[in-house]
Amino acid sequence: MKMCCIIFRCLVLLIMEFLPFLFGETIEVSIFLIMPDSARLNKKLKNALAESYYTDIIRDLKRSKTYSGVIKQSSRIIDTENPQDILDLFCENIFKEKVNTILYFQLHPTKDPTPNYIINMAEYLRIPVISWDSQFPGALENKQDSTVLQLAPTIYHQCVLMIDIMKKFKWTNFAIVTTTTFHYLEFTNAIEALVKEHNQRVKFDRKSRFNLLSSIVVNILPSDNDTVIKDKSREAFRRDNKLENRVFLLHANSHEAKDIMEVAEELELTGKDYLWIMSSFCVGFLRNPNAPRVYPLGSLGITYTTIAKDEYEEKLLENAIKTSVRLWVETLKEIYTYRNQYQISPNFSCESQQSLQQWRDGEFFYQLMKNVTLDKPTPVQFSENGVSQIVNLRIVNIQHLTEKYTTRQIWKEVGRWVPVESEIKNKAKMMVEMSGITWPGNSILPPLGKPEKRFFRIVTLKEQPYVYYLDKGAQENCVPPSVPCRVMKDKVMSTNDSSLQNNSVVRCCAGLCIDILTVMSSRMQFDYELYEVPDRTWGLPDQGTGEWNGLIKQIQDHRADMVLTSLKITPKRSEVVDFSIPFLETGITIMVSIRKGNISPTAFLEPYDYPSWCVILVFSVHATGAAIFISEWLSPQGLNRGATPLREHRFSLFRSFWLIWAMLFGASVSTDNPRGVSSRFLSNVWALFALVFLASYTANLAAFMITKDEYYNLSGIKDWRLTNPYSMKPPFKFATIPNGSTEENLRKNHYNMYQYMQRYNRPTVDDALEALKQGKIQAFIYDATPLEYHAGNDNNCELKTVGEKYAMTGYGIAVPKKASYLEEINEVILELKENGELERLRRFWLAGACHMKRKRGQSSHTIGIPNFTSAFILLASGVLLGGLVLLMEHLYFKFGRRCLRKYDKNLCCSLVSLSMGRSLTFEQSVMKAMARQKLKECKNPQCEVSLWKERHSHDLSLMYINKLREQLESYGITPVEDTITKPQICDISLKHNGYPNTSHFRHHNAYKSVENRQESHQLDSYDSTPVRWKRKCLKRSSSYTNAVEVARDEISDKHKVRFSEGKFYIGVDNDSSDQETL
Repeated sequence: MKMCCIIFRCLVLLIMEFLPFLFGETIEVSIFLIMPDSARLNKKLKNALAESYYTDIIRDLKRSKTYSGVIKQSSRIIDTENPQDILDLFCENIFKEKVNTILYFQLHPTKDPTPNYIINMAEYLRIPVISWDSQFPGALENKQDSTVLQLAPTIYHQCVLMIDIMKKFKWTNFAIVTTTTFHYLEFTNAIEALVKEHNQRVKFDRKSRFNLLSSIVVNILPSDNDTVIKDKSREAFRRDNKLENRVFLLHANSHEAKDIMEVAEELELTGKDYLWIMSSFCVGFLRNPNAPRVYPLGSLGITYTTIAKDEYEEKLLENAIKTSVRLWVETLKEIYTYRNQYQISPNFSCESQQSLQQWRDGEFFYQLMKNVTLDKPTPVQFSENGVSQIVNLRIVNIQHLTEKYTTRQIWKEVGRWVPVESEIKNKAKMMVEMSGITWPGNSILPPLGKPEKRFFRIVTLKEQPYVYYLDKGAQENCVPPSVPCRVMKDKVMSTNDSSLQNNSVVRCCAGLCIDILTVMSSRMQFDYELYEVPDRTWGLPDQGTGEWNGLIKQIQDHRADMVLTSLKITPKRSEVVDFSIPFLETGITIMVSIRKGNISPTAFLEPYDYPSWCVILVFSVHATGAAIFISEWLSPQGLNRGATPLREHRFSLFRSFWLIWAMLFGASVSTDNPRGVSSRFLSNVWALFALVFLASYTANLAAFMITKDEYYNLSGIKDWRLTNPYSMKPPFKFATIPNGSTEENLRKNHYNMYQYMQRYNRPTVDDALEALKQGKIQAFIYDATPLEYHAGNDNNCELKTVGEKYAMTGYGIAVPKKASYLEEINEVILELKENGELERLRRFWLAGACHMKRKRGQSSHTIGIPNFTSAFILLASGVLLGGLVLLMEHLYFKFGRRCLRKYDKNLCCSLVSLSMGRSLTFEQSVMKAMARQKLKECKNPQCEVSLWKERHSHDLSLMYINKLREQLESYGITPVEDTITKPQICDISLKHNGYPNTSHFRHHNAYKSVENRQESHQLDSYDSTPVRWKRKCLKRSSSYTNAVEVARDEISDKHKVRFSEGKFYIGVDNDSSDQETL
């Protein structure tokens, strides 16, 4: 029966092979299998390939009638490293048989490079390769020219499973242990990449972030024996392992893993608090369930095989072959539709004289194969770089098995990595399923993955911004990032506080050091009690007994496990306590108070220097004014060398200067403008100069009219005002805080300063800063960083640090001598420095608004009266100068005019000043005499009536003269007319009694004849028509009823009319002398 089956298969094969040649076009394609040099597996692989060939290719592909060509399969055992043999393999087998896909299977780890040569050659020729290799290193790579599809679970898949296991049990701190043999770089790079990707995804959730504490790499050579491997492992653990490591990821072969585990047990790293997770290389092929005795109980391992199953390797590879052939067949079906566009099989030949060219359509064939998704016999879905996303991995656990009174360690499968439905298209998602685990120490609960919490008592002292105290919230708790702390009770604190105990109360502490404490407690896994030092001093030894006080005494007496505040590292303190590495640099500096300075009284002159002012205000002004006057004097349209009367063109040298000054300062005053073209052009040029001058002056004046800060700019600790304070009057006062490192340094290096400042020292920093602002002290010497903080955050920005820093050192965490946890503290500080966290904290806590203002050059000082002194001085100087000019004017009129009149016969002074020229003429003298007469006029009514009667008689005489003139004209005789223009009636100044001002009347005597002649015509034509009152210029008086201007035809006979000074007064008797009427 068996023989009949074989014969039937051969007949079917022959028919199917030769049928295409009888009925049409042939397409020849082939798949080639590269097998490992294993006699036990070769036969199984060949049988699996042949079975897949008949079931998948012959039955499925040809029956679908998509191909009517020759489809072949072949295989070859790789047992040579000779390059010529590999070349013959391609020439004799792969090229001639039209192979378009190569299958490569490697179950066991190997260092033979031959398969890699073949795969690299296939990639170069663009021939797709389906691989099953657990050592495949390209899972993290995204090669653009790769043509390899990986079916096996790779090192990368195992790393992902390890990360998922740690996620499941919330183990966030771990270490890597590996040797330099089996692709250790792929293992470490994959772990680091996965940790980085996870931390970026959960960057705002600190508790879920992974922390790779250390990478322990054992450098092993192929010739090293077990003793050498153990020695190197021991050295690597002592060099790179950290005390807080509790979870280890191990990657090595099984032989090296046993040696590493022996060293780990020796170093007590395999107890109940420690967990080891091993890769498949450490576990090996589990042909039986027995586990090495050196492997700790409860360890976890990853494998892709089952336990105690015969011939599992063969079945694994058979399944891989079937999956690969199925994948190839599906790709052939896909590419058949493109047979006219793409070449389905390559056409290589070693007989051609030309160099081998790449199969240009191999990339398209590879892309089609990569996009194929299978559900059976094994689910397959590839990623972008050609690695299967669905792999079969198992989780095994070392447990105890007791049989016949003997106990042994075995591997037991406790979980699997199974695919689940993914929310992202074309991306598979895997999930860990575990149960029945025995944990280290035979515990039923998983380890914490981190050290058990310790308890520390931490002492501190207030020092902003490192530590400061806050009141508790509404719910009697501390809002993060502040933490509870116990501080000494002050007098102002309530005695009813429920937390009062031993004269201390619970408050909330915050600051830079508290942020560091929070990080330390999380990394080092400890709880703590934070309290304030009772005596509130930093710590100095007594000069007599040498006994320490303050913070240092708390450590010496073992009342505290560490000091965390701005405690400076000094040699004396280092003798009695141990310090961590500095977490912040500091030194001694000096702080002074800023005083608001006054603006200089000559600030308005500072935009230009004194020579510039002399050129502008003395030479330029007067030279330009003289040039304008000379041009106007010579211009025909101007003064025309004196031909134009000054009455027609009122312009002089002083008026030219007045014009120049008005234009220079842009004053809105009345000026007399020149008429000549040249003088007007010079005026425009001066206006342009004035514009430029005024713009530059005002632009620069703002820089000098600002308040300037004044402070003691000390050069440093050796400044002369500190070393010799009595050189100033009063003496220069400075202070510091007692019982601190600053006082200790001054006492040791500057004893005279130390003795002098004892009387001015302040108990706290706040008291010292307040005394500095109030002027009780002029300088405060203290630590640099706290003073910089106060200078940057002062309310009015009145504080400033000056001088160079002195005695540079750092702040450290103090612990008792030989404390075991000092190294852990140093590692945390170093880590904070490396990742930039300390620098971020420093910028956050030490920054201040005042620093930013000074950096940008801003000032917020307001200008008060003392700062505006220069403007008031300028105004006062102008008033005094005006008074001086007034005095000189009086002196001129009293004494100088009399002398000057003798010499000014040609009125030359009028060219300099019209006012001066007028004061020298006769008309001006008359006007002055009239003004004097006005002062001597009578003030009683009788005197005024008498004066009026005289004036009235004078007016009647004038009217008579006018009447005579008219009579002469009627006879043909023309009288001589006066050429003087009649002044306007409305311009006559009025006195309070209604008639015109006598002084003004006298000024215009020359015009009265003309006025009276005109008004006589009105008197002659007087009639009885009603009068329409038209008030204009005159006021109602007690002497007359009304004083109005009337038209000539509006005067009637029935009205009594008086005429005075060119006006008609109606309703009053001319001869009336009634006292009441007056």
